Amino acid sequence: MFKRIGCIIISIILLITSTGCGDSSETDDNIYAITVGIDKGSYNKVIITIQYPTYKSGGPGGGASQGGGGGDANVHSIEAPGVLEGINLLNMAISRRVSLKHIKMLVISEKIAREGVAQYIAPFSRYREPRRAMAVVITNGNAVDFIKENKSNIGTSITKSIELMETQSNTTGFFPDTKFYEFYEGIFNNYGQGIATYAGVNNFNRLILNGTEQNSPVIINPDYSPGNLPRIGVAKREFVGTAVFNGDKMVGSLNPWETRYLLLITGKFDRGIFGVYDRLENESKIVSFELKLARKPKIKCKFENNKPVINIDLYLEGEIAGIQSRVNYADLNLIENLNSQIENYLEKDIRKTIEKTQKKYKSDVFAFGEEFAGYFPTIQEWEKYNWLKHYEEAKINLSVKVDIRRTGIRTRTSHIFSNQGKR
Repeated sequence: MFKRIGCIIISIILLITSTGCGDSSETDDNIYAITVGIDKGSYNKVIITIQYPTYKSGGPGGGASQGGGGGDANVHSIEAPGVLEGINLLNMAISRRVSLKHIKMLVISEKIAREGVAQYIAPFSRYREPRRAMAVVITNGNAVDFIKENKSNIGTSITKSIELMETQSNTTGFFPDTKFYEFYEGIFNNYGQGIATYAGVNNFNRLILNGTEQNSPVIINPDYSPGNLPRIGVAKREFVGTAVFNGDKMVGSLNPWETRYLLLITGKFDRGIFGVYDRLENESKIVSFELKLARKPKIKCKFENNKPVINIDLYLEGEIAGIQSRVNYADLNLIENLNSQIENYLEKDIRKTIEKTQKKYKSDVFAFGEEFAGYFPTIQEWEKYNWLKHYEEAKINLSVKVDIRRTGIRTRTSHIFSNQGKR
């Protein structure tokens, strides 16, 4: 009887003392930063920029909502000695507390990235509020300028726009969808190096509308960089390629096509449209096809005469998406010819990309070190070997196999008829 009474009393005490929270706050008491930017300061260490969606009326009922439901967003910047100090200082100018619980994107200026990002990202790894799944973006200009142009071009939700923009990596492979925890791990481990999305602001002055198509050259893989896409549109911000790091310092970048090869080797490439010159017609026309990985890349690493050797086997399958000429590539005999063209084209460009990371950047962005670590009995011996220093010495053997399995929704290519006859 006494045990039962004691349990009841303890339960009542727990129920009373466990209700409520001393530091609780209503949703409307906070503003939730969805984008945070870091720039080099002029009079102090850094300039911190935040972007947050504004409160909007919930409709006829008059309720308030936040979290990206409105199409408008506010941008604030402040100079401070540190990242979290800057966020805290902003509370003197904003009527609600700034919360970092729902950050979607961290934007770092290239100027800071070139000098080293470790001291700036450390608070995001230690402080309890930020989510480690936020995207990491390096902009070739100022972070504040990029964030000001971070607008939704479809719909009213800026938060949703950021999320969907990140998933474009899966549909094109033109930039990596790098999360904070991946970026942080890449900087502080010794198996490979870190990468991030490379971005910029486009002023829409690259597209020339008075050109003539007949005289325009056919360039399959233009060397695009952020801010230089020949386009016009609504949102000026754009994600173009990959920022490459050595330690915590940015050492260079990969263009969108080189980024695809990076994602192919690491097994993170989903699908994308490629093109090759039509060598059976003339090189002013191209054959377009959609490719995806048919299976996970096979990567085998070993030592030969104390030299690292890396064997890479890529197997892709695809579908013909477009033929500018009238060559019937749907024919089984010509498909083999097309497969061979695609294999040679990919192998040549992938080799150039690997060589660029080895000789120019000296950065193992493919994390080949994970395969070599097993050859060392202890972590101390592995660290003493310093794989990141030996990466540039590695011999790379590459094999690319392509199998075009589908020819689109047409089984043959028709001739064109005019008053001059069949063509």
